[in-house]
Amino acid sequence: MKLKFVLTSIVFLLLSGLIPSEMLAQTGNSTPTKDSLLIKAGDVQFHSEGRIDSLEKRLRGKTDLKGYRIQIFLGSYQDAKNVRAKFLTNSLGLQAYIVQNAPDYVVRVGDFKTNLELHKYLDEVKKSYPGSLVVVDKIEPPRFPKHK
Repeated sequence: MKLKFVLTSIVFLLLSGLIPSEMLAQTGNSTPTKDSLLIKAGDVQFHSEGRIDSLEKRLRGKTDLKGYRIQIFLGSYQDAKNVRAKFLTNSLGLQAYIVQNAPDYVVRVGDFKTNLELHKYLDEVKKSYPGSLVVVDKIEPPRFPKHK
């Protein structure tokens, strides 16, 4: 037992003598400067492999994500197509969907995960479509930003 302790101590001393002291010390000025503490604006870029993009496309239709949409129209299919086309020309940037609600069709807009997110757009949509109402629906998952 005593021999094991002595051998371990000798090996430790030999190894600690072989490590250069420069490797154990910090070099340069370790004091933060004024410039290093400033928060600077910048760009965030997303880089992803093609495999990740293909996985996203493959899984996009298979998820049942519950959320909210704004229903802006109920009526015939032809009228629903016209309302959807008119809505898509506005500058809100929301997606519009035609869903069959037999025997009629409805136009629902947006893919909102939370009620708070929905209410950011609800007042703006109600200006053009005063009969709009909030519905719980399956929504599309958010898309990853595409890199340039």
